[in-house]
Amino acid sequence: DQKEQVTPRRLSGGQHVLQLDAEGTYQCSLTGLIFEVTRAAKITYSLLSWSKYANLVEKPWIVGGPLFDVRCDSGPALTSIQFPHSLCLGG
Repeated sequence: DQKEQVTPRRLSGGQHVLQLDAEGTYQCSLTGLIFEVTRAAKITYSLLSWSKYANLVEKPWIVGGPLFDVRCDSGPALTSIQFPHSLCLGG
């Protein structure tokens, strides 16, 4: 599974932009997010705070990782997003 490493351009407000020039699978060098696109696309994304959304998480679920806002200028071109995983091995 070939993933091209890409580095996003940083915008104000903590946003990142990736300009993906062709069909393929791309991995962000900063966040580890993996984007699969069927054609060229511009993807804008940022981290959100769980404080605004945590009350939407009902038991037995718990907040367990980063929350991303991802937007694509040509929606159908973005076919999948793979989010990085984390595991706490502490007590």
